[in-house]
Amino acid sequence: MKLNVFIRNAFCAAAACAVMLCSASAYATLTPESAAAYQGVIDDLAGQYGNVRVDESSGLYLGLACARLIDFDSDDMPELYCAYGVPNEYKIHQVLYTYDNGLIRLDIPDAVSNFSTDVAPSTRIFTGLGKAYLVDGHEVMKGTEVRYLTKQGHQMVTALTYIDGFVSGQQTRRVNNENVSADGLKRALNTFTLNMTGTDYGFVRGGDGADPTATIKPTLDEIRSRTELYAAPATAHLAVQDNRTEVMKEARFDVAAYAINGNHYLKLRDLAAALNGSPRQFAVGWDGQSTSIRISTGRHYSRTGSELGAPPTAAAQAERAASVLLIDGQPKYPTTYIIAQSHYYRLRDLAEYLNLTVSWNPRTKTATLTPR
Repeated sequence: MKLNVFIRNAFCAAAACAVMLCSASAYATLTPESAAAYQGVIDDLAGQYGNVRVDESSGLYLGLACARLIDFDSDDMPELYCAYGVPNEYKIHQVLYTYDNGLIRLDIPDAVSNFSTDVAPSTRIFTGLGKAYLVDGHEVMKGTEVRYLTKQGHQMVTALTYIDGFVSGQQTRRVNNENVSADGLKRALNTFTLNMTGTDYGFVRGGDGADPTATIKPTLDEIRSRTELYAAPATAHLAVQDNRTEVMKEARFDVAAYAINGNHYLKLRDLAAALNGSPRQFAVGWDGQSTSIRISTGRHYSRTGSELGAPPTAAAQAERAASVLLIDGQPKYPTTYIIAQSHYYRLRDLAEYLNLTVSWNPRTKTATLTPR
């Protein structure tokens, strides 16, 4: 009787959602701000873990293996779901972000689920009726609870749970803590996702499920079609302090920069030239093995002649870029944009990596850099 009530209520809820869908927007839309933020997430993941590839020993996907836009709660703002593999871990990680006047990471399990075997990692997602579910659990061999997760506000909540496996050696089937038969479990789950589309993404090459890597290009295309971010021309007025003597010394530089969302972005070599001779000077080179820019702190910077040029005079389109800096051999991932065919880095990121304190004087519009 309780199961019949559950099925009836679930069916009514699905029907109600279908009616609501008729008066709601069929597709959630990205804003330029949210698109730029999501592009940054993808670039950062690809920069840190690499583009998708296959681990030959295990067949698992490594690097950024899945990226999909999904509106979980019909608020016209799609969430960004990504999954990625890390070498030598033999599991797939997952993240979920939303955007509400800023990027928000939603709380979901770190690793993707295992359905049917507990061996091959896979993601199960249901979409439709103005909502979506991310399914989490280990279904058969471990007999642990499986949850249908959805979004409410800035939280992920459980909409349904079930167990289908062996618990203490006994075959157990439950829906929302109620015992059911095999047919009852099937009916309950089918009713709960009535008229929704379910997709399983398998993260083993040649395994079961849809190819998760096929989601990446359409997602990037959608994000880039919505990204129209322009950087404003600016001059970064820098005061570089030298605290190695009893009397604080200070040198001033006007550095060509762009302003994005209240932050200054400048070229790495311009900052290196400004800091040359100071306690936080650094050399810039290229690491061919990792194809990364190498920074060696405490070393003199050799100028190329192009540093500290004239500031820009017009706004320019800015595109988020995946960027890795090797600072004394340690990888760092600063917020980076490609503007006018050059990489521009956020000043506060670079100052943090170089052990500098940044203080801002709004009257003189000067950023003072002081060694910590």
